[in-house]
Amino acid sequence: MSRGRDPLALSQIIGDVLDPFIKSAAMRINYGEKEITNGTGLRSSAVFSAPHVEIEGRDQTKLYTLVMVDPDAPSPSKPEYREYLHWLVTDIPEALDARFGNEIVPYEAPRPPAGIHRIVFVLFKQEARQTVYAPGWRQNFNVRDFSAFYNLGPPVAALYFNCQKESGVGGRRFQGPS
Repeated sequence: MSRGRDPLALSQIIGDVLDPFIKSAAMRINYGEKEITNGTGLRSSAVFSAPHVEIEGRDQTKLYTLVMVDPDAPSPSKPEYREYLHWLVTDIPEALDARFGNEIVPYEAPRPPAGIHRIVFVLFKQEARQTVYAPGWRQNFNVRDFSAFYNLGPPVAALYFNCQKESGVGGRRFQGPS
């Protein structure tokens, strides 16, 4: 995919949250029956429960770390809590889903108070099992610093969706499919 058409670059996920990387793994994310693709629009009520996240492949000895952040907290125009941490799961075996991993930070559903928020899932391949500690707070988490601290290297996959509160009044409208 050419750099100019990469949805992660167009949405500024590359830049705000991630540096450019080469995708080398595939993950599927579903909220109920709704499969997430880059730019999918969902209301906060649709993301109340943790999604089903599956890493495609066949080698269950390969392990992955999943991070879910909101770079637009508390509002896209003033993201003072940029990279609010919604979920952190380590030791997810390839070919299985996040339920088989080690949940370090429990899932917290996105509840944007204003505007449309980009909710980003970032997947890292682990070299081995390692102890990962929960940060002391969720706001101002930094995916790049986390990756460097735990020697995870660049991401192997990333997906994002757009989320807004139920009454969604004002601001821009969803750009992707609902």
